[in-house]
Amino acid sequence: MATMFLHSGCSSCRAKESDRPKVVVSIFPIYDLARRVAGPDADVVLLLPPGKSEHHFDPTPKQVEDVASAKLGVMVGLGLDPWMEKMLKDAAPKARALKVGDKVPTLAVKDDPLGDEEAHAGGKDDDHDHEKGATDPHCWLDPRRAQTMVQAIGDELALVDPAHAAGYRERATSTTSKLAELDAEIERRTTAWSRKDFVTFHGSFGYFADRYHLQIAAVIEPFPGSTPTGKYIEAVRGVVEKKKVPGLFSEPQLDPRPAKILADELKIPLGVLDPVGGAAETDSYEKLLRFDVDALEKVLK
Repeated sequence: MATMFLHSGCSSCRAKESDRPKVVVSIFPIYDLARRVAGPDADVVLLLPPGKSEHHFDPTPKQVEDVASAKLGVMVGLGLDPWMEKMLKDAAPKARALKVGDKVPTLAVKDDPLGDEEAHAGGKDDDHDHEKGATDPHCWLDPRRAQTMVQAIGDELALVDPAHAAGYRERATSTTSKLAELDAEIERRTTAWSRKDFVTFHGSFGYFADRYHLQIAAVIEPFPGSTPTGKYIEAVRGVVEKKKVPGLFSEPQLDPRPAKILADELKIPLGVLDPVGGAAETDSYEKLLRFDVDALEKVLK
């Protein structure tokens, strides 16, 4: 990958195709917010293709060219997308970098609800952002924190492109208002649910649960891409049976087989919770959050 960063192709000629500053963004939810703030004044490019895990990514030469001609890179930070930071340093060392996760209050990864230190077979050292006590990076799934991120994106775009600063700030304010409306809507819906506990596929929904006073009873795959041990799956099964959990969830970015096997064995429905989005049914921040609320509502209302 390192050699790929050094080959930027005809990035200089690409930069001349538009007078608008180019902004590259690591994951879809942040990309959607950034493109709305950018409006017609900046070109915003998403790097991580929808359906791919946000934790690991190998860029194509075209994506490296996009980064090389960028004036601003926007990422989550907090250990979620270090590949994006490396791309910027290697391909666009003069570009500004915004880590939106640094702009919001963060939560620590909580103790595993099952108290099992042997959650999976191997790979734990590669997922420090999911270890107990580490900072949980999935902060965009709280619309209140997303509002702060939007303001930070507006401020950064204003610095990169002062001529259009007023437009960036105006669109940031408008987007923030829409997120406040979304937050109020989700709060009304979640408050009405009779159940407050649910089982997630991996540890993506801590901020969402914290914001709406929900409880994550268990996590099927605590470390993304690392197969849970049989002992751990048995512990999850015990929680599901004891609490009479009415449904389980997989995630589009990860292999659903551990959740599907468990759901089949327990004869309960398997739904989908999406932390990243970008597909047709989740192609805006609001649609992504409503997609997840709809999925949870089917089993918790």
